[in-house]
Amino acid sequence: MTASALHSMSDRSLTHQTLGRYQLLVAVARGGMGQVWLGRLKGARGFNKLVAVKTLLPSEGDRARLEAMLAEEARIASLVQHANVVHTMELGEDEGLLYLVMEWVDGEPLGFLMSRAEERGGMPRGVAVQLVSQVLSGLHAAHELSDDSGPLGVVHRDVSPHNILVTYDGVAKVLDFGIAKATQQASANTETGEIKGKFSYMAPEQILGGDVDRRADVFAAGIILYLLSTGKHPFKHHNTAAVIHAITTEEPVAPPSTLVDDFPPELERVLLKALDKSAENRWPSAEAMRVALEQAMPEAFTDAGRYELRAFMEKAVGDRKVARREAVRKAQLAADSRDIETGTRQALQSSPGQSASSLRAISISNPAPEDVPEIVVAQTGEYTGVAPRPRPSTKKSAYLAAFAGIALALGVFSVRLLTPSGSTHTSAASGGLEAGAPLLAPEAKPTPRPTALPAAVPAPPAAPAEAAAVEAHQAAPEAAQVAAATPATPESPATKPASKPAARATSAIAPAKSQKRAPAKAHDKSAASSGNSDLLTPDYAR
Repeated sequence: MTASALHSMSDRSLTHQTLGRYQLLVAVARGGMGQVWLGRLKGARGFNKLVAVKTLLPSEGDRARLEAMLAEEARIASLVQHANVVHTMELGEDEGLLYLVMEWVDGEPLGFLMSRAEERGGMPRGVAVQLVSQVLSGLHAAHELSDDSGPLGVVHRDVSPHNILVTYDGVAKVLDFGIAKATQQASANTETGEIKGKFSYMAPEQILGGDVDRRADVFAAGIILYLLSTGKHPFKHHNTAAVIHAITTEEPVAPPSTLVDDFPPELERVLLKALDKSAENRWPSAEAMRVALEQAMPEAFTDAGRYELRAFMEKAVGDRKVARREAVRKAQLAADSRDIETGTRQALQSSPGQSASSLRAISISNPAPEDVPEIVVAQTGEYTGVAPRPRPSTKKSAYLAAFAGIALALGVFSVRLLTPSGSTHTSAASGGLEAGAPLLAPEAKPTPRPTALPAAVPAPPAAPAEAAAVEAHQAAPEAAQVAAATPATPESPATKPASKPAARATSAIAPAKSQKRAPAKAHDKSAASSGNSDLLTPDYAR
């Protein structure tokens, strides 16, 4: 792609444009060589996943070099599979535009977190130690990288608060391997003696243009821990030249105990070793420094220490978490609305097949409770709303009626045989029933929706046993109609059992009406009250 074409692409907004499988939602950061977007991976059936997409800024003179740097960043970063390193997913190209896809981190840059901590009374020492320990763990994973040809000797060379993201749960992640160097492999991205990085976080050998290894990153991590635990930069000066002089001279840094009372001696020892001007005297690896930190402040790595970290994050940026997530949600809704208007995709509700299958899955895995209306999906696949449950089948009712009639006949027949004519009495064998009194049908198990089942069938008048049997046989098919036509009286024992399911149904439905809630507006209120215009600006590209 020509330079003029690249400039024309930069002139028009890339918002809502699609690069490969990724849709760009909103620009979130801009750095020296690239711009970062909040994007989403578009999948089948409405699936999407938030990602960060880094694109190169237009450049006429050094485009090939920038593309080579981005490709090298992707190669190195994609090899690191660690919880404390921002995961790199893909390097893609769309119509000549190269882009790098990374995980979207739901959090804030460490630099912003530091400023918030300063406004709220400073960062607890245990929190600072935990965060730097996580950074060291991620750096060690990068330093130990190897491929088929052997160890790569990766050095990040730009470890700074702007290149560390901290999630709202308190997980620190190293990012931006844009100027990382694989010291064991030839690379044309960095010329001999060329200096890259931020001077205020560089090791002396890096500023002087000498050979660098993992100990340069250890030095930078030491600067960050010094700054977090004391509130002051160890080489802070009014201009860049003074900073460079302070780092490259042999004069050691001021011990933290001279700035902060009751600074732990063991922690100070770890810090001074990390900030030694001679690489030979520093911690040999990031992992060695991490272990030393854990030994110096073991209380920071207990459950109580982890709870302190989460509590600090909530106190420092809890309001940002709510507002930022709301900003992300609105960015997605805006993209959805635009997609539907332009016909890029249909609304989810307009896909009857998908809606029906989803509802069927719900009805299978989550049966509706008793006495609650059921969601019914028509055979056409369209959602038909709330419909009452079907009544029991006619065949089932006929069986129940026949059973009641036969029981009636047998009961009357046995009573007539065993009881002298004209006498009545109550026996234990008859279950407390009197001869000639109404015989109750067997109580059926309660069904999800109560239906009119035969509650009581009056016994026929006294007659010979043979006549009673014939009469019961003739009445059996019509037992259901007889039961429905027989009015229930308050004195009838059958009234109470039949009324219980109905009462339960009423009590189940009535609270449902009173529990209807209005849509929550907490997020909108928080987002509106925050007034932050930089909610979506993590320093991915700085």
